[in-house]
Amino acid sequence: MTDPVLKDITSAPNAGRHELYRWCDYIELRCLSHVDKRFSRDALVESLSESAEITSDEPEENNESENEDGEEYIEAVSDSATVNDRNEQHSDSCFRHLRWRASAFGEHWPFALDEHTKEICIKPELTDIHKFYISLLISASLSYVPKKRWRGLTGLFEEASTEILRRLMPQGAEVHPFGAANTKRYTGHLFDRLTKLAQDVRGTLDLKREHFAPHDSGDSGLDIVAWHDLGDERKCIPAAFAQCGCTASGWPDKMLQASPSHLGAHLKTTHQWETYYFMPLDLSTEIGGRMDWQMLSDFSSAIVIDRLRFIRLTASYTIPPAHITAAAYVNEAMALDLT
Repeated sequence: MTDPVLKDITSAPNAGRHELYRWCDYIELRCLSHVDKRFSRDALVESLSESAEITSDEPEENNESENEDGEEYIEAVSDSATVNDRNEQHSDSCFRHLRWRASAFGEHWPFALDEHTKEICIKPELTDIHKFYISLLISASLSYVPKKRWRGLTGLFEEASTEILRRLMPQGAEVHPFGAANTKRYTGHLFDRLTKLAQDVRGTLDLKREHFAPHDSGDSGLDIVAWHDLGDERKCIPAAFAQCGCTASGWPDKMLQASPSHLGAHLKTTHQWETYYFMPLDLSTEIGGRMDWQMLSDFSSAIVIDRLRFIRLTASYTIPPAHITAAAYVNEAMALDLT
């Protein structure tokens, strides 16, 4: 029997209160899977109150535990009034950020926000780009998805990322998957695959097969590669390498996996390639009246494509969203009737 698409959805995320992108995703997931297809600020307060632990941005000594992602937590405050006040304030912050999302995504946001009742609900008529948004939302929420079902999301997310990178590269560029599960151009042992890539980008690989494990079939942190030959066979051509990550908490460590700082010691090119990081998370926010990034201090030197850019670029380039949407996951999640 196939595991349901979402699990433990009534449990609040193990996320810092400053990580509004994760909390807003949680609210959207609860709305998506709720029997009434809506979720309110008060419902979030209730969910927080039912949680056994409350995440803190300021951990105290001798009061910490750690989850599998290495995040620190603090035991619930014993004073119930203080806890409730914090939960109320946090819920207000989350719904203020949802107001930002409604503005930033505009007609492409699949939810509607009721300022009076402080709740969101699913729009009655969903377009293909709405469903693509929901597909990205579920891909960004793997902690709520059974591990056996991750591949159906992560593989399609890499395909969506490849489509976007193909549009961003100049006309005539070569764009290919490099990840072991999706590639046809780069096959076999990792040494052979990197050797082929070095030839493609007019570079050299300063490694021998003996430097690798005997059966290494990994991807060395690369999911997509692209280059333009500029009409001849000489060196000095533009190239771009990309990593695609659905992790909600580990993305700062993954941003540089496709970068020259990670691979450049062994893969030599006359001109450094551009580094892209694709994520299904929405890290957009408003600071000082201008659009900005959440948690920008954790960013590395990479071009970042997050959910907002995915949606806007898909619309701008008129990419048909249906073929890069995990439709079965979307339909199954929306068919849930949870409370």
